[in-house]
Amino acid sequence: MRNLKNSLYVILVLLTASCANVKKVQVIQDALAVKVVPDATALAEKARLDSLLMVKAIVTNIANNKIGFSTMNAKLKIDYETSSDKRNSITNISIQKDSCIYITMRFDLGAIGLKAFINKDSIFLTYPLTKKTERHPLSYLQEVVKIPLSYQTIEDLIIGNPIFMDSIDIISYKVINERLQVSLMGKLFKNLIILSEDNTKLVELKLDDVDAAKHRTCDIIYSQHALVKNIQFPLNRNISINAQTKLDIGMEIKEFNFDEPLKYTFSVPKIGRRK
Repeated sequence: MRNLKNSLYVILVLLTASCANVKKVQVIQDALAVKVVPDATALAEKARLDSLLMVKAIVTNIANNKIGFSTMNAKLKIDYETSSDKRNSITNISIQKDSCIYITMRFDLGAIGLKAFINKDSIFLTYPLTKKTERHPLSYLQEVVKIPLSYQTIEDLIIGNPIFMDSIDIISYKVINERLQVSLMGKLFKNLIILSEDNTKLVELKLDDVDAAKHRTCDIIYSQHALVKNIQFPLNRNISINAQTKLDIGMEIKEFNFDEPLKYTFSVPKIGRRK
């Protein structure tokens, strides 16, 4: 009888322990099965980060997709206006990439009014009508247009590549009229870019000097894009620069080619010391 009681006692202990283990396992399984549902704030933050990454990828693509070339020849119609002057010209340009730029401008009655040769450190200006020639450091252009133009920036400006997009530090972005607008902070300028509806073309670029005391802005509108080497090449640009003075420039490319022999070159006069 005692043996029977002992056996029943052992069986009850084993069953109790077994039930306890089953209960613990069930609690763990229940805990693992609980799904953590993010709240509205977490979902909104995830959506914001996802969209920010998408916008950054789009802007990086615009900044990096520059037209690659060895040479360029172009004929342009250029109009410019300052507070004291207004002119228009037919201009021929030849570029040897990363080396030099030849510019010939014809004004009234087709007469050549100016020839300019630009390399990485100097600019040569020749006025055929007065037979006057000048040589200046490249910084002379900055004095004239009030924008810090390096040789590379001048090339990009002529080609239609984005300028001063040296940083993809996004401040803000929004969509207006189905066009993405992105504000960037660069080293010299705060940069607002506006893209086409399909996010493949730069249609406007607005520069504001990070030093507000300089009151320096530049607005460039790009239009009439043509596909060149799988890159969108803007045939028209309207440039408006505001600093101590105002300068408006309209550029309309009539003819162009890439990677062909330079067409609009001329002899560069030998001048001694730069002015």
